[in-house]
Amino acid sequence: NKRSLLCTYSTTLDSVIKSAMMYQQAAPDITQTSLRGRILSGFAMATMTILFVLETKAYVAKDISTTLSLANSNSEQRIRLNFNITMMDLPCDYATVDVYSTVGFQKNITKDVRKFNIDEDGVLQQYEARNWHQDDVELWDPAVIETVEDLHGDGEDAISLDGDTFPYAKEEYPFLFVKFYTSNCPNCDDFAPTWEALGEIVTDTSMHMVDDFMEEKGMDYYHYSDEEYEQAVNVMAPVLVTRLDCGAYPDVCKEEQIRAYPTTRLFVDGKAAGDYDGHRTVMELVHWLVHMEAAYREPGQLKMHNIFKHASQRTIRSEEERIWNDALMRYRAPSPFFNTTRHPGCQLVGHVMVDTAPGKFLIQAQSFGKDFSAHLTNVSHIVHHFSFGDIEAQERVENGGWKGIPSKFVQSLHPLDGNVYVTSGLHQAYHHHMRVVTTEFEHSHLINGLE
Repeated sequence: NKRSLLCTYSTTLDSVIKSAMMYQQAAPDITQTSLRGRILSGFAMATMTILFVLETKAYVAKDISTTLSLANSNSEQRIRLNFNITMMDLPCDYATVDVYSTVGFQKNITKDVRKFNIDEDGVLQQYEARNWHQDDVELWDPAVIETVEDLHGDGEDAISLDGDTFPYAKEEYPFLFVKFYTSNCPNCDDFAPTWEALGEIVTDTSMHMVDDFMEEKGMDYYHYSDEEYEQAVNVMAPVLVTRLDCGAYPDVCKEEQIRAYPTTRLFVDGKAAGDYDGHRTVMELVHWLVHMEAAYREPGQLKMHNIFKHASQRTIRSEEERIWNDALMRYRAPSPFFNTTRHPGCQLVGHVMVDTAPGKFLIQAQSFGKDFSAHLTNVSHIVHHFSFGDIEAQERVENGGWKGIPSKFVQSLHPLDGNVYVTSGLHQAYHHHMRVVTTEFEHSHLINGLE
């Protein structure tokens, strides 16, 4: 009985297992292959392989997505602006960097900004220009306490020129010192007494030179008229000090390319030798004239040093100042100058920190001590580099240090680089408008780029 029950149980279990099998043996006619079946099987295998490859590639590929959001209060409030720009017809003395924004402004920025002089042929000079604060220059001589009216009481010593007498003076006088000015220029008004005092000192010097010459030759003063004596004074003068009103004679100033007022220009033998841009004091002007004459004349022909004695008596107010100026006269090196009539330029290189707010970055012609003729100012320029953000991070991006960054973003970092902008007429200046956005890459640094 036990054996019968065991057999019955085994038979029942075997039948249950067989009925539960999902992979039962198929009929022979079903397992036979056909051409259609082989084609469908091959197509299915190819489809599954393609899907597998595509899904795997999509899984391991980087997904670039862009979102736009407002900056939170914890983000950086300032961003670095990098620039390397050459102003082709603007001297470094007048080129300034200013930044304006809705938050505030910075004028005449000198920190982290370098200026390099460019000659008229576009060649970089060998030395770097000092980045002066323009209010370092003295705009008038405090030792000249008289007004222009007081100095004109005994006549005008700084001779006024016009469109006809200016060419004549250039041709007749070996050294002609001209102040170009306008009547509506405050800086010109402040400088006027100093300039007239210089003319008066030169006239006194010439008179003493004539008197010494006549005494040496034993000549009698009474045999010569006042007109002849005055003519002798003008001939003996080391330099003729003059002035020309650009408001009254604009064609003359346009021909001389006077773009800022006052401009003090020295003409030697009828040609422009240089513009004086130092301290506007009588002694500094005389020092400059002495060294300029030394550059154009032989030692036996020098006469400017005669002015120095009379200038010292006229303007030096203490013994300490006299000793200082004597030492300055003996030991100072000749002042370097540029022939500004030949269009020197300026290359500005550096960076500034600007607010993360709408604003303007300006390179313009301005001076604390001069008023400019805006329509004659040429602001043609070359953009060597202009970008925002960390320079090292940008270089890593450009050199392929970070993979997967779209090429469009790399190009947007400095879209102005290598461009040349030339103004072809008066009253023209280029304005570049850009939108600056912050671009963040996951698992990397924060880069600020242009879009």
